[in-house]
Amino acid sequence: MPRPVPGPIVGVDVGGTKTQIVASGPGVDIDVIVPSPSWRHGSLFDDVANFDRLSEAVLSAVGRAPTATVIGAHGVDNAGQRQRATALLRDRLPGLVDVVNDAVLLAPAMRRDTAICVIAGTGSIVVGAGPDGTPIAADGHGWLIADDASAPGLARGAVLAVLRAVDHDGPAALRDPLARSLLDALGAHDAVELALRFQADASEDTWGRLAPRVFEALTAGSPLAHGVVERATAHLADLVMAVRARGARGHDVIAAGGVMTAQPALAAGLRTAVAARDRALSVTVLDTAPAFGALTLAHRLAARSAPKGTS
Repeated sequence: MPRPVPGPIVGVDVGGTKTQIVASGPGVDIDVIVPSPSWRHGSLFDDVANFDRLSEAVLSAVGRAPTATVIGAHGVDNAGQRQRATALLRDRLPGLVDVVNDAVLLAPAMRRDTAICVIAGTGSIVVGAGPDGTPIAADGHGWLIADDASAPGLARGAVLAVLRAVDHDGPAALRDPLARSLLDALGAHDAVELALRFQADASEDTWGRLAPRVFEALTAGSPLAHGVVERATAHLADLVMAVRARGARGHDVIAAGGVMTAQPALAAGLRTAVAARDRALSVTVLDTAPAFGALTLAHRLAARSAPKGTS
């Protein structure tokens, strides 16, 4: 009897705005991107049906039962969340299944065994691994109160910078390019209206759409935008040092996320801030999709579970 053809190996990167599904195997080469809101309603754990829809998206993209699937997910930030997400997806997906935080995908995506991973996108988080492989994370607490280097966090920092500048310098501060851009974006005439309108439409998406204006203003020579970016990169560099102090291994710092990869000024600022704290650390911006890190982890998962004597 012919041996059954093994199923594909699948890697999935669940981001705030998009979900990338990649798969490899005999006769299989898949790379599909679907909008995360097409299957996720609210945050990942808000609706258990999110796990049904995610499983359906994976199986639809792959076309047949996978041998192993690893999913790196934005919003899976601690051991309890990882265990719950893994259990829910194991009930819905055939084969071996594991779930990790999306920052964990960066080191395998760059073919590194150990690295401190920095994400600045829809959210921001720094994740390393201890001597036993246990993730050590900092930030990732959410766009409203933390994640200062995320798209919504940068917008929040930008509005606050304008308001503080007006506190110190009066209406003259509104001539700064960042202030003018934010007033225009929100249809506000002064600092009072800016604060009210920004808070009246508080959402991850609405605030996040303002982030590019910070970098446009930076290019236009805005001192306020320069301060926003400098504080964001200092925040990330401090978190890198914090996870190292807690036992995270490695001297490679890998940076990724939609804001990090789209805005060279943020990456350059991170390199400068990290070097100021520890010149032994090397910062690299991810040059491949994190989903391929999930695919690497899925291949390792399949290899660990293969019977001895098989390849």
